[in-house]
Amino acid sequence: MSLDPNALLIAKRMQAAGYTRGQIAGALGNFQLESGFNPRINEGGKVGAPLGVGGFGVGQWTAGRQKNLINFAKQKGLDPGSVEAQADFLIHELAGPEKRAGESLRGAVSPEEAARRFVTDYERAGIPKTEARQQAARAIYEKLGALDQTPQQTTAQSLIDPQDLLAAFTGDLLLNSPRLQDSVLQLAMKNMSPVQRDVFSAQSLTPVSPYLSALTGSARLPGL
Repeated sequence: MSLDPNALLIAKRMQAAGYTRGQIAGALGNFQLESGFNPRINEGGKVGAPLGVGGFGVGQWTAGRQKNLINFAKQKGLDPGSVEAQADFLIHELAGPEKRAGESLRGAVSPEEAARRFVTDYERAGIPKTEARQQAARAIYEKLGALDQTPQQTTAQSLIDPQDLLAAFTGDLLLNSPRLQDSVLQLAMKNMSPVQRDVFSAQSLTPVSPYLSALTGSARLPGL
């Protein structure tokens, strides 16, 4: 089973802030028990806007910290019930008003230790259920390879067919109008891969260009 999308977003924010994979897993293990990663859930199960009573959000922030979350989100122009706002608020707290908890978390070397430190120093839960949080942290840790994945790159040829570009340049009107050529090329380049943009921006697509000749024959452009 893959990592919850909300958990992954929080993980990426924490990774950008310098937390290790084990430390991230410890925090997420806590959030799984607190809210199931639902940023709009209130304590007791009601989903919607913060009620102001009990906990709210992935971290089940309460009282003054819940108000701080709302104010933080407003200042950023964000919805306090969005996972983006709450992820940023988490980083803000760990670097500011909850700096001691942040430093404690950074000292953890395993998901289990991170989960214990996080519930003790950051969540400060009345009924900690530490073992369950540690188990959740370990399970999440095994899924955090998603942090290393990058979106699959689309091949250059699937983005734009060079023959389509050639067709735009073989008409007399285009070949005799550099201004129109530039307009068509700029439009085409919007859909090109970085490799294609390098090729077409570095070479002149004129009727005498060897690159245009390559398009008209069986030869392929470099990188395509």
